[in-house]
Amino acid sequence: MWTAHRSARGKSRVPDQLPILQRGRHRRPEDGACVMEYVSVLAGAPFTDHPRCTHPALATLARLVNDWIDDDRARSELARLAPDLIGTGTGDLRTTHRVVASCLAAAAAVRPLPPAAAAQLVRSVKRIREFDRGGRWARLRLTGWQLLNPAGVMVGSAYQVLIGQLRGLSRREQNARLRALLRDAIADCQRMLDEQTSDHRARGGQVSEPLP
Repeated sequence: MWTAHRSARGKSRVPDQLPILQRGRHRRPEDGACVMEYVSVLAGAPFTDHPRCTHPALATLARLVNDWIDDDRARSELARLAPDLIGTGTGDLRTTHRVVASCLAAAAAVRPLPPAAAAQLVRSVKRIREFDRGGRWARLRLTGWQLLNPAGVMVGSAYQVLIGQLRGLSRREQNARLRALLRDAIADCQRMLDEQTSDHRARGGQVSEPLP
């Protein structure tokens, strides 16, 4: 079983030897692991591909990327991103829309989006802005919207648009773009969380620790 190492900041980091990540779910670490199961190991949480320390939208994207990549070496590179998935579980409603927007923006970088997907990208960006600018009622409205549109469904739909756009590219190029998508989506959500933490501290609030 893999051992989680700690950095000077106390956050889990990837061990020097990357694990060979595999597709699908596994019963125990000895049977192998996908990237999200590896996250649960690094976080010291129960072994699962749905650890509470990662926001459902990011976890959905990570599982999809893990299972679509068809090269073991390329897939195992996802382990380098695992520590940054820890602690994102406290993200707010914008996280889902940011992940959806990341998928659709990556799709648009390949070729022009179909009209429905382009409209979805515009709506996701608009909802992020509404949340940023809006008061209590705007946030309540978006909360109700997300109850009817689960993160996994939204991200899965946007991801399928991306896969359609990637057709025609070599699998090596597809794998590279998918790794870059996950990396960029994590970085975008981390920036949002950092800004949220800074704003909260500036107001004199207490920042709670993320759930394990």
